[in-house]
Amino acid sequence: MVDRKSKGGRKPTGTLIPTATGLAARVPVIVGYVDGKPVREKRWFKLGTDNKTLARAKLGRLVAEAERGNTPTPEQSVQAESLEAACERVHKARLAGGAKDAKNEIARLRAYVVPSIGDIEVTKVQSTDINAAYDFCKSEGKARQTVTHLRQDLRNVFKVLKREGVVVENPVDGAELPKFNATVQKERAVLTDDELVRYLAWEHPDEHFRAAVLERQTLACVSRMFGGLRTGDMHALRWDAFDSAEGAFAWGWAPRQKTKRPQLLEVPEILRPILRDWWERAGRPTTGALFPVRRGDRAGEGRGKGSHARAFRRDLMRVFGIEVPERVVTTRSNGRALTATKWKPAPNRELTPRERELFIETDYTLPVDFHSWRRAFAQALGDADVNAQQSMALTGHASLAAHALYLRNAGKMRRLPEAALPRLRIGDRTQVVSKLPEGEIETSMISSGRDVDRTRDIRLVRPALYR
Repeated sequence: MVDRKSKGGRKPTGTLIPTATGLAARVPVIVGYVDGKPVREKRWFKLGTDNKTLARAKLGRLVAEAERGNTPTPEQSVQAESLEAACERVHKARLAGGAKDAKNEIARLRAYVVPSIGDIEVTKVQSTDINAAYDFCKSEGKARQTVTHLRQDLRNVFKVLKREGVVVENPVDGAELPKFNATVQKERAVLTDDELVRYLAWEHPDEHFRAAVLERQTLACVSRMFGGLRTGDMHALRWDAFDSAEGAFAWGWAPRQKTKRPQLLEVPEILRPILRDWWERAGRPTTGALFPVRRGDRAGEGRGKGSHARAFRRDLMRVFGIEVPERVVTTRSNGRALTATKWKPAPNRELTPRERELFIETDYTLPVDFHSWRRAFAQALGDADVNAQQSMALTGHASLAAHALYLRNAGKMRRLPEAALPRLRIGDRTQVVSKLPEGEIETSMISSGRDVDRTRDIRLVRPALYR
């Protein structure tokens, strides 16, 4: 057989052939070498299945084995694929189908499933094996939420295998998550509007870094005032998604990358000059990303997945004076003097309680991050008494449960209405008598006598009464 690959043709592949006993594979196998070139011979293998999807997977494994110079055996042709191979195959299908979190799914499977149970054939995987993968994930120091995500990842894989007829039951259904110690559910610190104004007023002392700081400041304003956009949404924002003609910016499309439901929103008046300034600095573009890659080979292209949290906290520490600049003069290799700014902790400077809340994990809160702007947007809607339906629409939340998570720490949720407080009358005699209706003076007294006054002692004991 002539080696087609050596002549510049496509890579040798096998062929599926239907037979009376099921699908079979015809695979080119290397049987020798002539003048250093491989000589192939086509051989038949029964696959033991009528399912074309499963047969193609087996065919791919046989061809890969043959290309490594090994001759596949009949046992290998009917052998079920390993869980590792199934995870990779299902991942490719989910990626092609546009699954929202496919990249994170395969990352978890490769990190915790493949090392623990990846070599087991999918037809032999039991619930105890799934439990072993959960236990391995927990032993790596991961939280309950990560193991819960891993369970869904495995359920997706076996759901496809069950649909293909490879397995009869989904072993994930019978598995149980390991026990975790109860942990405190801490809230993320959120910057106040006054702190936002203070941040926007700051300018980096080095001109070289001012553009990067201004970009983060603009990102913060967009997230805080335009639909509470997530970081991925802001990276996906494009100039042609806005009404940018003559710098109007009256409306724009929020990408909503997570839910895949783009949303048309009105741009608030206070945000329009900020967008207009960023547009002017970019040269009044009509297309392209609002926040492109700033340097490197991909400069000008849209950003991928990334975080601004560390740089954002670094900016804030300098805004609040926790870090102070120091001008340093260095000499380059060509003898030229170079002046640069280095930042160091401010001497004799202790963090205030508010600063510790923003930058250090406390018993009750987690440090501020860039997603905090989305939390601030949702909480501001709650404080403004916006109804749940409109709030969900403005934030792009798909469910009320998800929206409620953002409102737990809203200012309105921390204040007890006055009408819900007990009618305690603490004060002097004239205040008590003047505030209580005439008919309630007798019944409001604790003693059965004609007492009309009591002390300011409101401990949970019998107050001392005076005639």
